[in-house]
Amino acid sequence: MTGRLLTARQVADWLGFCTETILRWHRDGELPGHRTHTGRLRFRESDIEEWLQGRATTARGSATHPAGRRPAATLTVATHPDREEV
Repeated sequence: MTGRLLTARQVADWLGFCTETILRWHRDGELPGHRTHTGRLRFRESDIEEWLQGRATTARGSATHPAGRRPAATLTVATHPDREEV
């Protein structure tokens, strides 16, 4: 296996979730991760990309996490109907 190794914090920042969510997904067996020879948890960038592709939907065309929400990086922000855009 090759690919850049990421920490849980780096994966969380990339996907737009908190670190605890990433760790919980790994503990629950939903997110692939690896222990280094020193026992530290790391995630291969290629494994995370593959994991995201496995959660892509044809209706939305983007990846979602196990609870069905999109990563924060792909969310769109709706403006309030009573406010003018600045």
